[in-house]
Amino acid sequence: MVSLDKKAICLGELLIDFVSTVNGVSLKEAPAFEKAPGGAPANVAVGLSRLGIETFFVGKVGQDAFGEFLRDVLQSNQVNTRFLKMTDRAKTTLAFVSLTREGERDFVFYREPGADTLLDQQDIEEECFQGRGVFHFGSLTMTHEPAYSATLKALSLAKKHGYLISFDPNLRPALWKNLDTARDKIRQAMSRSDVVKVNEEEAMFVASCKDLQRAIEFIQFHCKPSLLAVTLGKEGCLLCQNGRQIRVPGFQVTSVDTTGAGDGFVAGLLSSLYMFWEELKQGHALPEEALLHAGRRANAVGALTTLKKGAIPALPTQDEVETFLEENV
Repeated sequence: MVSLDKKAICLGELLIDFVSTVNGVSLKEAPAFEKAPGGAPANVAVGLSRLGIETFFVGKVGQDAFGEFLRDVLQSNQVNTRFLKMTDRAKTTLAFVSLTREGERDFVFYREPGADTLLDQQDIEEECFQGRGVFHFGSLTMTHEPAYSATLKALSLAKKHGYLISFDPNLRPALWKNLDTARDKIRQAMSRSDVVKVNEEEAMFVASCKDLQRAIEFIQFHCKPSLLAVTLGKEGCLLCQNGRQIRVPGFQVTSVDTTGAGDGFVAGLLSSLYMFWEELKQGHALPEEALLHAGRRANAVGALTTLKKGAIPALPTQDEVETFLEENV
């Protein structure tokens, strides 16, 4: 581990991705599916753990075979599951995923309800937030109650204890009953966060516009994150801070499955900025060299995550990232 004086807490959905065994087909055309552990905040938790950060996961799964499998996966990846809850009131959430010919991911969720949506305020224990570090969350626990109220409680506790707040909306329109509500809640979450990561589509959705630069300006002006990271797929990323926009080129790899690439990016970014968590929390501008270093490592983690099927199974270790960077100077 990097250090025991700071830790990461990731809150949100932990689910099963059933990934099509064949690429370039829709879900309708997929001949079979392969089980893979997933869920964006859980992916980030494993990513951070593999990159040397002491990590805790907060969420809820079903008291079923899939829930037990997911708990075991986190534990085998040295993610602390002390605050992971299990319920017999709903089954573990499932997602079926396929990569279409156009390179887009086709999703269907089985989540009405899913165990992750039943996370409630009683499940959020203040003891989890003892110490200091980074708190990372997404928007999927904001789609339904009681998980939304539980998320707000966790966010308040993270603020109370001085955590750096990291947010990735990971927008899934099909899971929201109303997209206007989704936009409002995501904006509110961004306004309470220090580090925000979005892709191009999410940025434009939040800003209600079709121009990326206008969207970036909107988020920076209205939500005011200390650092805004915009992923650009194979083109890399933009890191935006205090009026600066630093473009960091991506890596050309032969992708097998892009599921979890954005979560790998988040883990790479946060772990690379470990020494600057306090500065980010205070809104300080970071040296350009530090941002370039963090962006390059984040891009590398994201690229490596696309080389295998599924999200968690594909997330790289610290040694794998360093080797990849040395080979791609």
